Amino acid sequence: MKINFVIASENPKELSEFYAKINSDKANKGFNTTHYFISLSNQSKIHFYRPNENHEWQRKGNSTSLCFQSEPSENPSKFLERWISEILEIGGRAIGLPKRAEFGSEQWVLDPEGNKFLILVPYLYKGSDMEALM
Repeated sequence: MKINFVIASENPKELSEFYAKINSDKANKGFNTTHYFISLSNQSKIHFYRPNENHEWQRKGNSTSLCFQSEPSENPSKFLERWISEILEIGGRAIGLPKRAEFGSEQWVLDPEGNKFLILVPYLYKGSDMEALM
């Protein structure tokens, strides 16, 4: 069994390209002209689709979110700063200020359609269990 994710979108091609850039990947055409996807390194996929016009689509109240996690870093804040800059250049918007915690640094971001997602850079401690960090 594979676990995949779906994001309803008014412009699935453009939104899939946005997330593909964050994931250092390319957007792939899906089932039809209103469906695209990107493949993740763990063989999961994020599917982007335009809902059927007859389908009632609520855009508020999401209780789940995508989280893009980088490799651990000895300086997670500096890495996160560069990453945020790259995301802003392609149409994302930061929500508030980056948060630094014992585990690393994170930032909530909005994609071009207003969907919220998290970017996370774990802190690399000497002797860290890399599998646990990823």
